[in-house]
Order: sequence, then structure tokens, then C-alpha cells
Amino acid sequence: MIYRAFGKTGWRVSQVGVGCWQFGGAITVDGKPDGWPNVSDEESAATIQRAVELGINFFDTSDMYGWGRSEEVLGRTLKKIGHPDRIHIATKVGFWHDDRGGRTFNESKDYILRACDASLRRLQIDHIDLYQCHLWRTERWTEFLDAFETLQQQGKIGFYGVSTNDFDIVERFDERKKLTAVQSRYSLLNRKAEREILPYCRGRGIAFIARTPFARGRLSGRMTKDQKFDADDIRSNWLEGGEREKFERDLDTVDRLKLIAEKYDLTVAELAMKFVVTNPVVSTTIPGTRSRTQLEQNVAAGLLSPLTHEELAAIDHVLVQPSP
Repeated sequence: MIYRAFGKTGWRVSQVGVGCWQFGGAITVDGKPDGWPNVSDEESAATIQRAVELGINFFDTSDMYGWGRSEEVLGRTLKKIGHPDRIHIATKVGFWHDDRGGRTFNESKDYILRACDASLRRLQIDHIDLYQCHLWRTERWTEFLDAFETLQQQGKIGFYGVSTNDFDIVERFDERKKLTAVQSRYSLLNRKAEREILPYCRGRGIAFIARTPFARGRLSGRMTKDQKFDADDIRSNWLEGGEREKFERDLDTVDRLKLIAEKYDLTVAELAMKFVVTNPVVSTTIPGTRSRTQLEQNVAAGLLSPLTHEELAAIDHVLVQPSP
């Protein structure tokens, strides 16, 4: 495994981590699927154990994933295998649900403090290494900052971060100059972070966590325009209305990327992973995985040599501009 500096923390984290959303299984939010079907706790536990064996030491989850199920599986498994001190656990706060299954946005300091205690119980630990705001946008960022600082003083969290794709939210969470990490989408199909977020992180020593490096499977190279998804798969939303048009445009882009991948004897997925980890500002990437097989493929792709200038130029020629 290759390890990288994680911002100003002093940690060395595996450049390929594990995104734990899938371990939460399928849920419905606001009447639409918001999770991943066909997930068993047994395979999730085996995948986590295999990740540790392969040298992965960064796991990212959230209290929302399966409404706590992901945290429970991760905590139970790491405790069983010994939870080595070198493993870093990141989780998130902000979303929850009401009695009717509607998404709620929870931004008060008191809620965040209570939610942290609940996550600690589910994870079976007394300290969260990285606690992140999960809301894409919030006008009450000072409540998050106040809560995070209180939790640091209490010894319940080590550092805090924000999960967002919007640069202005990054700036707000860094207004006290204590922001440790930013988690954003970054892939061959979404290079928006290159415009402002990645340069900002580089200039201030803030760790950058690249999520969805495979664009939730679109960069697997296996999807087609007549793709079918289970009804409780979050990706089934891609087949509705304007989302279908975007999905089909993305697949057209993937077809062009396949030509580059084939030229350099790579799969599209390998090209996608190499693209993300070639960027030196990326501290770690957290592809989701539902099985040990997927995990091992992700790790193998992450260990490939970085993209060359020639390969990057070929990609830029295909993509032309970062995705909006």
C-alpha cells in the first residue's frame, strides 16, 4: 500500500481508503431510494477485514448510511479484529430522518453533540479521528464549528472537516483556520474540484478526500444506455427525466475514455483510479465497495504507476474542460 500525508494531522493514510456507504444497505428517503441493495453484513465485515489486511487504514462512513447500520458494521468488525491504532475512522453528521422517512437537516450545536455520542456508541470507540459536516450546504456553519470545537475539547473527536462540492462552503468552514479536511466528488466525469477547492486545499495544507472516483459505477466501463437498476438502488434515479440525459452523456464520455484506456493497456476503471491518485493534492480516495472482489480491484488499480504527461494530455483532449 502507498501512504500519503493527511493535511496537517501528521497521519499517513492509505491513498486508497474505503467508502462505507454501501455497508448501510438500501434505505428510502423522501420516497426515493438512497442506498445500495443486495448488501449483507457478513460480506461487509469480510470486506473491512480484507481492507485492513491489504494495508488500508482510512475508513469513511456516516450516521446516515443505513441510518447507523454502516457505523455499526464498521465498529463491530474493527473491534473484532483488534481495531489497530493505525486505523483512522471518519464519519459525518447533519442528515437524519423523521417518522415518515423524510430527510431532515440537523444544524444545531446540541444536535451535533448528541449525534456524535450516538456515532461513538455505534462505532464502539471513544474517539472519532475525523468528524465531518455531511450537509452539502448550510447557513449555520458556525453551529457546526462551535460543536466541533466543543467535541475536540471533550476529547471525542480529533479533527473536523466538511463534505461538500461548493467552494464557498469550504471557505466558511475554514473561517477559523482550523479546517482539517475537505471531502468532494472528484473523477474523470467531475473535475469541478480542480477549479478552486483543490488549489485552496493545497495552499492551506488541508487534506483532500476524493469521493466517487468511479462516479458510482459509471466509470466501471460496464454500464450501457439500457442499464437497469434495482428499484431500491440509488442509481435508479439516474433513469428519470433529465437525469437520464446526463447519464447517457456520461456514458458517451466513457466510450471515448475507453479508447485511451485501451491504448495504454488499461481498463476504464484503472484509468479512472490512476487519474485521481495521480493528483498530488489528493490525500486519499474512498471508492465504495460491496465485496472483497471490488475492494481488491480498487487497491490494485490504486497501486498502478501515476499517469504520464502524455496520458493526461490524451485525457484532457477527450474531456476538453472540467465538468460543470
